[in-house]
This record gives sequence, C-alpha cells and structure tokens, in this order.
Amino acid sequence: MYILDEEKYINQLLDTYKKPDDLSVLYLITLISKYYINKYDNINNLVDKVKKEISLFNISGYQEYFYASKIYNICSEMFVGNTKKEFKKLEYIPIYSSDLEIINTLPSDKYKKLMFTLIANARYMDSSGWINKKTSDGIREIFKQANISGGDDLRDSMLHDLYKNGYISFARANMNQNIKINHFEHNEDVVYKVTDFNHLGNQYLGNFKKGYMMCKNCWKIIRCTGNKKMYCKKCAEDMIREKTRERVRLFREK
Repeated sequence: MYILDEEKYINQLLDTYKKPDDLSVLYLITLISKYYINKYDNINNLVDKVKKEISLFNISGYQEYFYASKIYNICSEMFVGNTKKEFKKLEYIPIYSSDLEIINTLPSDKYKKLMFTLIANARYMDSSGWINKKTSDGIREIFKQANISGGDDLRDSMLHDLYKNGYISFARANMNQNIKINHFEHNEDVVYKVTDFNHLGNQYLGNFKKGYMMCKNCWKIIRCTGNKKMYCKKCAEDMIREKTRERVRLFREK
C-alpha cells in the first residue's frame, strides 16, 4: 500500500480502529510504532503500547504471539536508527518532463505504462532510483498498478527488455527482485502529480496519450469525443440511473 501522508493516515486510523483491507498488519505496526516512538524512552514500554493499540483493531485472525517478535524488531530498529522513524509526508509524487522524454522513447503503450509506473514507485521509495521488492508478489503489484495483465512470463519478458535496452538494472543478490531506474535525473518541470497509486498505467494514457482520457469514476481509458465527456458509458448510465432514483425519492417524500 502506498501512503503519501503517513501521519495523517495513522491519525485517522487511531480515531476509528478499523484497518483497511489493503493495509498489511506489518505496515500498520510500523505506523503505530512511528506514532508513539517519541513518547517513550524505553523500548519495552513502546512494544507494550504497540501491542495494546493493535489489539484494539480487532483484526480477524490476528494472534499476538505470532507478531510479538515482529513488533519488537520493528520498534528496536527504529530505536537504534536502522529504519526511519519519521513519517513520510508528501503532497504528491512528481513526474518531470525529463521522465516523459525517457518514457516516450519506448515502442508501445504497454512499455510506456510500465516505465511510468516504475518511475513513480522509485520516487515514492526515495532510494536513489531503487524500487525495493523482495518477492515476485511485489513485481505483480507493480504490473497491476500499470494496468498490464498477463502471467509471469510476460512480466519477466518486459522487464528483461527494459534491462537489455538500458532503462533499468537489477540487484545482484538473488534473494530479492529489486529494480533500479537508470538515468534517474530530473529537471524542475513537473508535468504530472501522482496522488494515487491505483491505475498508474491508465493515469499515464489518460493524461499523455492524445485523443484519450480517463473516466473520472472508474479510471477506465476512453476516447475523447470533444463533448466534455468525463465518464465512460457504463458510469454515465449508472449516474443517470442514480440521479433518477434520487429525484423519485424526493418526489415521493413531498
């Protein structure tokens, strides 16, 4: 899950104690640890507080014994400074004109969507162009963000093509699948601001492919028709039906 303003996000969660389905338990533990770390000078007290807060979320299937060592390790790493204890606080992820210049050298929309997504991920992670993914599930997540469907063979082939042509590099260690964006420089010309990591591939096409736009409701790519269309056919019909139901409801209430 990609959260731009972690402090705002965890504040909202601690008001409701409801964990979103797409937020992992480990990420939730990390956010709670960051929230309370400056309020405790003893690691054991911090660990106890994090355990107590996690329990208030009533997470289905959660067992404290399973996460006890993970909670301790996360808190410990923050205490000794091996991991950042500061919240990530970003308004957006910038895409620069220099990024588009690189993307536009690619041969097809599919590769352009993937490169756009990789660049956005690398900027979010702020690790000198590295995208840190430890498993193939992390790679699948990137392709899902890029709106590219297909199996592992397709993913491997596309990444190999980018590697072969000098767009990306891979970590030498075999135990992870980290990717580095080559030529990760940028200028000051921000051409797009990523505020949501869903449908990054469609965001690219909807904003940079001439004659196309993105449905404001479902993010599907649709053709521009020059009539100020904002929604795909299905969403537009759904909205008309909803407005009709609302008018009927108001009429009956009168």
